[in-house]
Amino acid sequence: MKNEFIRLNIALKPPKFVSDKAIEMSKELGCKFSSYFILDGVEYHPHITVYSPEYPQKNLEKILQVVKNIAENTNKIKLHGDQFETIQGFIGIRFDLTDEIKIFHEKVVATLNPLREDHIRQKYEATDYRMKLSPEKIANIRKYGYPSAMNLYNPHLTIIRLTDEQIADEISKKIKWDIPEFEVSALEVYKMGEHGTCIELVKEFKLI
Repeated sequence: MKNEFIRLNIALKPPKFVSDKAIEMSKELGCKFSSYFILDGVEYHPHITVYSPEYPQKNLEKILQVVKNIAENTNKIKLHGDQFETIQGFIGIRFDLTDEIKIFHEKVVATLNPLREDHIRQKYEATDYRMKLSPEKIANIRKYGYPSAMNLYNPHLTIIRLTDEQIADEISKKIKWDIPEFEVSALEVYKMGEHGTCIELVKEFKLI
């Protein structure tokens, strides 16, 4: 069957002024340096990943219902952070892992993980890929289908991924993020593309 599996990102939606700033920075960097993608809000959407494994396609409606239920029982979430981080060419703002965000993430993972039906992305099964991962990330892949789940969750907003990792490291030390705090009022489900991108909105749900 075509599209037997689907990779989804359950993500917090930044408010418009935050998305606009992320897109502006992404375009500025993309004009100066070679990159894999540039945020534009059309093909590549700013987002804050909560949980992004791959699921059987047949479970899509169940997934959307679960996310809807979570959103309808979750208050708006505050995010704090102004420090850039970089890994493997990715440049993004790292947010504080507050108790509020940690509990929310764990709730999303625990509720949606069964709908994976123990499926793991083919990429994660490849020996050469696993050799780059820590034992903790490999354990998370086996249990949750996602390396950065639960104890390794790192709330962040990716701006861009440069093809040159060394340049990305240098740039991340020089650029500034001037929105240290904001509130998130929506939870979104996206179809994913390469390099962790969100390429197509499936559904948006408002937080209370």
